[in-house]
Amino acid sequence: MAKLCLKKPSKRIEARQRYKVEKKVREHNKKIRKINKKKGKKTSKPLLVPNQCPFKNQILEEIEIMKRDEAKLIKKYKSNDLEGLVSSAYNKQIAHELSLLENKKSELPVMRREENSLKAYYKEFKKVIDSADVILEVVDARDPLGTRCKHVEEAVRSAKGNKKLVLVLNKADLVPRDNLDQWLRYLRASLPAVAFKASTQDQSKKLGRKKLGLKNEKMIQSGTCFGAELLLSLLGNYCRNGDGAKSSIRVGIVGLPNVGKSSIINSLKRSKACNVGSTPGVTKAMQVVQLDTKVKLLDSPGIVFADSNETNETSVALKNAVKIQALKDPFTPATAVLRRIPKQKIMELYDILDFSTPDEFFAKKAARMGMFKRGGVPDSMAAARGILNDWNSGKIRYCTVPPEVADTQISSTIVMKDTEEFDIEKFTADEKMMLDDIAEDNIDTAMIG
Repeated sequence: MAKLCLKKPSKRIEARQRYKVEKKVREHNKKIRKINKKKGKKTSKPLLVPNQCPFKNQILEEIEIMKRDEAKLIKKYKSNDLEGLVSSAYNKQIAHELSLLENKKSELPVMRREENSLKAYYKEFKKVIDSADVILEVVDARDPLGTRCKHVEEAVRSAKGNKKLVLVLNKADLVPRDNLDQWLRYLRASLPAVAFKASTQDQSKKLGRKKLGLKNEKMIQSGTCFGAELLLSLLGNYCRNGDGAKSSIRVGIVGLPNVGKSSIINSLKRSKACNVGSTPGVTKAMQVVQLDTKVKLLDSPGIVFADSNETNETSVALKNAVKIQALKDPFTPATAVLRRIPKQKIMELYDILDFSTPDEFFAKKAARMGMFKRGGVPDSMAAARGILNDWNSGKIRYCTVPPEVADTQISSTIVMKDTEEFDIEKFTADEKMMLDDIAEDNIDTAMIG
């Protein structure tokens, strides 16, 4: 019994198992041969000289000389390779510098075109200033000081012909009523100012206009214009009370890009007289629109003056004065938006959980909106651009607070004279009625100091 226990197990296996092992061995050897063939490395067989050869010593000496010659050649090739690497690196550096120079040369015509277009826009702007009797400077009611341009006002005051300037607070429906009243009081200390809501309807004719004294909730939501009758009444007062009591006047519409200049003209005309768009730069030249027998409207392209505070890319982007898609760095202005708006409001608006850094928020927003690049990586840049578009379109509700100290750059005598010519006080009741209709006390609007 013990002998049977100590007996070695048999090596006999099933034929099926043996064939399987042999097949795997063949496949492995085939794989190794294939790899060696790709590498091109073959082990050289040693040179063997049989002892019976009569010239064995002479043959061995010749073999040794051959080995030394091969070693010298290898050393020479290695030194040549190093020199070649150095020269190729130098050539690549020169090629890179040449490509940079070519890129700069290609950018020069683009910069020249931009400079030429800016000069052309400024000429059109000056043409509007020189031709108009009354200048309507359009500002965004959410940030009147930020979108108000001092250079425009200086150009109006320095122009010949005693031009009159009126501030128009467009997009008045995007701010609370109390905030709108504060801004009107602040701005009227320096210039005549009125609130306005341009029409956002799509039809080409018969754009809706709210009549004074009629309040309709459906009309407010349908994109109807508010403030047109009040503005036209002010212009009519100027025709009667102004210098020389003119029978007709020319009204120039100026302001930063995309504040709604063309939309105001369309709202007053009640038709698509001027092309409008959500991106800046739609209006390229001065356009003349005959409103009626007494009033002629002059549309102008928006200009960002080079020596003003608007040259800051973040500030310009937040005022929608440049195309968002053209921004090379949308993260900086988008981060500025996140700093201005309370964190809880941003989380509720985009249905995003808590985040600690702007980069984390952009990644979460991109994933939430389905913005992905190749490989499933969240497109943070697209998310940042989306934030800027929502900021400029009004989806992110915000408004600024007027300074406590009034603007005293213009003398009180000039202010009183302009106020008398336009006779704004006469329309106080109508204005109050209009503001009650368009301005909403929205608790979701973020106040920015």
